[in-house]
Amino acid sequence: MPKPTLNTIDVTAFLEELYGLSDTDLLTEANAVAADFSSWLSNQFALTQDEINYIDTYSEKVNKLYGYLFAAAFLMRGPISFPAIPVNPAPRRIKETRMNLFGHINFDEQDLDGTLEVNVEFDLL
Repeated sequence: MPKPTLNTIDVTAFLEELYGLSDTDLLTEANAVAADFSSWLSNQFALTQDEINYIDTYSEKVNKLYGYLFAAAFLMRGPISFPAIPVNPAPRRIKETRMNLFGHINFDEQDLDGTLEVNVEFDLL
């Protein structure tokens, strides 16, 4: 089966499969995405060369931040919105990536509950 792409249908199907994993297996995926977001994304999705070039510009701090945000959403089985990277033909404009995290988490003894939602937004400035 080919890797999914970063379109809405494929991301939704991927998340449904991911969230069907056991808590232990989901924790493994959360650890993997937290360790290296860019590599995890490249391993899970069929990225275009433009998408690869785009995520290659992430600094280590940005890569870690995105990894931790996605890991948190995974653990809560929260929705993730990941739109297509905007077309940016030459002469290129600068880009801005925003990642928004919404929700609340309750920690009671050894259980987490609540909701988290991650929304990715791309803007060309």
